Amino acid sequence: MVVHTFGDSHSHNGWIGIKNIQIHQLGPKLCFSIGRDGIKIKDDYNVQNGDTVIFCFGEIDCRCHIHKHIQEGKNYKQIIDTIVDNYFIQIQNAVNTFDQLKIVIYNVVPPVQKHNTGENSEYPYLGTDEERKAYVLYFNEKLKQKCIEYKFVFFDVYNKYIDRNGFLKKSLSDGNVHIRDGVHITQFYQNNLL
Repeated sequence: MVVHTFGDSHSHNGWIGIKNIQIHQLGPKLCFSIGRDGIKIKDDYNVQNGDTVIFCFGEIDCRCHIHKHIQEGKNYKQIIDTIVDNYFIQIQNAVNTFDQLKIVIYNVVPPVQKHNTGENSEYPYLGTDEERKAYVLYFNEKLKQKCIEYKFVFFDVYNKYIDRNGFLKKSLSDGNVHIRDGVHITQFYQNNLL
């Protein structure tokens, strides 16, 4: 069995060193974009029946996009519901071409605090720290619900990577928005996917 990660930079950071893993970092893709445009995992990526496929999207949505779409009559939960519903439809479409795959959805990693983390102007922190934390928590809640519905595995290491305020623990991060130390990712993988 080979394990494949597909996603943005979070499909790479924290996963290095896991045995039999193939990382497919697709660039700064949004969960929203996958839900709109679909995703192809066949042919170009050597995914075979019996493999495990882990989808790692959503952090950029929560950090940079959800806040700007909130308006009267449209709250963040409604926006996230639509994004995640469409995301799962497209994942199901992508995996339906295989007879047997283990499908795994990776949690959105904890958000960072703006005051102690550098900001990339191309991917800004939109919303307050607490608002972005609320987006991520609800996004993960919705991912977990949909995993139950679709009978996918929810790869949940969120609480292992938060500090006492509920933000990404600096000692386990790259100093920015990524997990650097994959100790809890590896542990979850060994306990739940092998």
